[in-house]
Amino acid sequence: MKSDFFRIATDTHRFAILLGIFLLLMLANPLFENTLAAGYIGDILYYLFLAAAAYSIRRSRFFKLAIILGAASILGEFTSYFINQKFILIAATGLSSLYLLLITGLIIRNLSQQKQISADTVMGGLCVYILIGVLWASLFVNLELISPGSFNFGVHGRHPELIGFYGLLFYYSFISLLTIGFGDIVPISSMAQTLTILEGLIGRFYLVFYVAYLINLYISRREKRKNTD
Repeated sequence: MKSDFFRIATDTHRFAILLGIFLLLMLANPLFENTLAAGYIGDILYYLFLAAAAYSIRRSRFFKLAIILGAASILGEFTSYFINQKFILIAATGLSSLYLLLITGLIIRNLSQQKQISADTVMGGLCVYILIGVLWASLFVNLELISPGSFNFGVHGRHPELIGFYGLLFYYSFISLLTIGFGDIVPISSMAQTLTILEGLIGRFYLVFYVAYLINLYISRREKRKNTD
């Protein structure tokens, strides 16, 4: 009885868990800024975020593939702490990008199959938007690792340390996704500019389509109620 209740509760709040961990991740950096703990806490919360993302699609037939990709990316990043090899970090970040792309696609597919609007549906849509930002942050980081100088970090320093530009490109990704564009970080290479444009376009069109999808669900639900009355 208790196990059934726990299963139902976690199924209902699977996206709330993912959203909550992301908010903790966002708050961790300013709270522990310029301390040794910042990097470790940020990494732990990021790994928890990846795990929560996998948990949200655990009923999918692609769940095992997601687990393999996620575990490989985490192992690669963890290994890079002890082995200072750039290609390991590039491979780990690339696997992380594939993992995030798979998870995002599976959540979108899951949401598209829902028949009514619920808190879980709305939070799931928000989580997809967040995952797009995290995915693009991963792509930006890999681009800077492969081709240093793809971004001009301006006031943040010309060549930030590895941990520094991780955080800066995470920030840049969401600034681009939200189309705020402060201009403190500038894409220099053609690939960086192209990825920035694509993120802005995808972010905008996703919001339009998702709002339209929610409205369609609401109208369909209301019409069904009228037909049954």
